[in-house]
Amino acid sequence: MTDQISVSSSRLEPLIAQARSANVDVLELLSSLDLSPSLLTLTPNERVSLADYYRLQNRLSILFGDETLHLSTRQLLPGSTDFVLQHVHDCKNLFEVMRVIARSYNLLHGGQYNSVVKRRSSVDYVIDDKDFPYSNDQSKEYIFFSIECILVFWHCMLMIVSPLATNAVKNIQVRRPTPGGDCAHLGYWEAPIKFGADAYRISIDPEVAFNPIVIPPAESLSSNAVYQKITSAISQRGGGGKAIKSASSLVRDALSRGVVEQTDVSAQMNISVATLRRRLSEEGTNFRELRREVLNDTAQRLLLSGRAVADVSDALGFSEFRAFNRAFRDWNGLTPKAFLRELGGRISD
Repeated sequence: MTDQISVSSSRLEPLIAQARSANVDVLELLSSLDLSPSLLTLTPNERVSLADYYRLQNRLSILFGDETLHLSTRQLLPGSTDFVLQHVHDCKNLFEVMRVIARSYNLLHGGQYNSVVKRRSSVDYVIDDKDFPYSNDQSKEYIFFSIECILVFWHCMLMIVSPLATNAVKNIQVRRPTPGGDCAHLGYWEAPIKFGADAYRISIDPEVAFNPIVIPPAESLSSNAVYQKITSAISQRGGGGKAIKSASSLVRDALSRGVVEQTDVSAQMNISVATLRRRLSEEGTNFRELRREVLNDTAQRLLLSGRAVADVSDALGFSEFRAFNRAFRDWNGLTPKAFLRELGGRISD
């Protein structure tokens, strides 16, 4: 069943190349995601679960500090999707949620690329990317694939807001001219797909779009929760992958995005704190150990990239600057400023 919702191993090549150019230890990265190093030696004809592709994409977006993964010339800082989702708290239905998402991403991207169109038979979310500021080195095929993956991401954003969205998609339109080539990832959709459209479009059943919903608590609405929903949805549709098997990997993703309290992480995973502790123990680790490892690695990387100490403290979810200073000193025996002086880095307040 994996081939039904999968990608060619060649789809990984741009991500791996970006990782290496950013001096990311790719073998260590795969290990932290519980992915086999054999992914680096697969032939182009071999397949990779779409769920595992998203897991790699998620972690790299954190490491690169860009949620577009360099697809756009306009960087989206980590936390951009969290920012969008935190603005849906007053929405009464999915139609309002769709409009908030469109407006928020237009603000972040600096253009009117997203819109919501209300029709008699559907409510459509439209992405018109004709004038989008893509990076110059992107091929048409890579752009087609990337936006099709964004449509899946968008649908899962809706699903974490309300389960009503799960089976609400009536049809999809994509700009890819024909269904030829490597399109197995489109097996995610259980709806008709029209190729060669002038814009990307997801059509939602209007009865579902205007049905009243109850917005989940804020801690359940995050980029990390969206990626968990993606991998869960793909697995349920027969797409395989290891995404939902490793609790430590999910914890690392949450910690890397600034979710630092065990109660908040367990809430995003939809399990109790006790269950999270048990699963981590079975994997030979614990939350405190993972928290120290991930936060320290992230803090060092951000400091060395030139980020101000106060910004790093905020990015890692510390309630105050002094708490971050104390934690960093406990981890490394040096304050952040002393750490930078020792390595000859630039110090920013």
